[in-house]
Amino acid sequence: MFENVIDGIFSAAFLFAVLRVATPILLPSMGALLSEKAGVINIGLEGMMLSSAFTGVVVSAFSQDWFGFETGVTIGPWLGLALGVGVAMLLSLALAFFHLNMKGDLILSGIAINIFGSSATVVIMYELTGDRGNTSTLASLQMPFIQLPEIINQIPIVGQFAYEVFNNQSIMTWIAFISVFIVSFFLYRTPFGMHLRAVGENPDAAASVGINVKRVRYQSLLISGFFAGLGGIHMSMGYLQLFQRDMTNGRGFIALVTPSLGGGHPVGTMVASTIFGFFDALGIRLGSLEIPPQLPQSIPYFATVLALVIYALQRRISNRVSEMRTASGEAFDADFWKSIQRISILHMLLMVVSVIGVVTGISMVTTPRGFGGDDAILAGALIFIASVVLLLISMPFVTDIFRIQRRWAASGIVTVASLGIYLTLLLSLRLEMLISVVIGFVASALVWYMIGGRVLMRSE
Repeated sequence: MFENVIDGIFSAAFLFAVLRVATPILLPSMGALLSEKAGVINIGLEGMMLSSAFTGVVVSAFSQDWFGFETGVTIGPWLGLALGVGVAMLLSLALAFFHLNMKGDLILSGIAINIFGSSATVVIMYELTGDRGNTSTLASLQMPFIQLPEIINQIPIVGQFAYEVFNNQSIMTWIAFISVFIVSFFLYRTPFGMHLRAVGENPDAAASVGINVKRVRYQSLLISGFFAGLGGIHMSMGYLQLFQRDMTNGRGFIALVTPSLGGGHPVGTMVASTIFGFFDALGIRLGSLEIPPQLPQSIPYFATVLALVIYALQRRISNRVSEMRTASGEAFDADFWKSIQRISILHMLLMVVSVIGVVTGISMVTTPRGFGGDDAILAGALIFIASVVLLLISMPFVTDIFRIQRRWAASGIVTVASLGIYLTLLLSLRLEMLISVVIGFVASALVWYMIGGRVLMRSE
């Protein structure tokens, strides 16, 4: 059984699943990125996603009665998409009004949106179906799935693998990954994107050159709600074909942290979202083992808690760097501090992996049969010990960004060692140990060097 799970992780089907489950994280992450760039954090993503997911299911189900079965099946998913996203945008408009016009606290207003989305969907669902858990009694529809041309399957070497990964993916998955490049162009190649970033970096300076700060922030929150709505629609009409109570399971909160983990860039945000999607898909895959179901079920919640912790740390780091930029003026070395931030993000990601490694190691020791037999006890103990050690040595560089500046060599050693060990463990499932060690540590050193190590070495 364990060997089958390992084989599955290295398959096209697993990558297919990663893209599918990363979609409801990536879409709201794009919205979180845009609102954060404008200086207004959309804490209400979770409630917006739930409201959109529920609205899409209900509208698509009842459209078959409103327009007749055949017409309803054709237009129902799109009508559900439009109205679901519309509801999410209305909630984002309410959040903007309470914060920008009524001067309400942005965080508290966002939490209120989340509570409203969670409770209102259950109340209305009970009125419509008599069920407080899900909408299984409604004949809800799904968004279309994209079928690739069969000729792609005939391309030598990569054709079959690519065909199995991308064929029959929901249109929402395609929209999610295409939107990364649209948002990137929008942010860095259009006047409005420049205004949005200027408002987020220094609203007073932006206002002094004629930029309407309030309007830009209104627009950024509306766009954020739009992406949150798309993510909710995928949950109920792409990922599943019904609405379940609180089905987002913290994905809206994870979406808050992925822009920080991605270095504030759409492509980096996509990578961070895919990493969380990988752990989500891994939890689903581990569910087939003879282990306590609480392990795979807990992985998304561990990821959510860690995401919130990382988000808080990154906000604190960003604020300190912004203060330094203001104080230093032209003497501020932007490239140096961007490198420091990127390396701190890598430390945080490795801590996430370490925590999951601790949980996995404990599970392997306590339930070895589910992982292939008694040999798993030793492997689990080693994974547990290594994860605890790597967690402890990474923590100082996460809690204090200036420690990376003062002890960049030690930070580099910790990063390369941590990433190298985990890559080696992953590669050793398929390759010889010596080859895995060489590839794992060389790749880790290159990653550290490319994301900022070269800048720190030059500054010495």
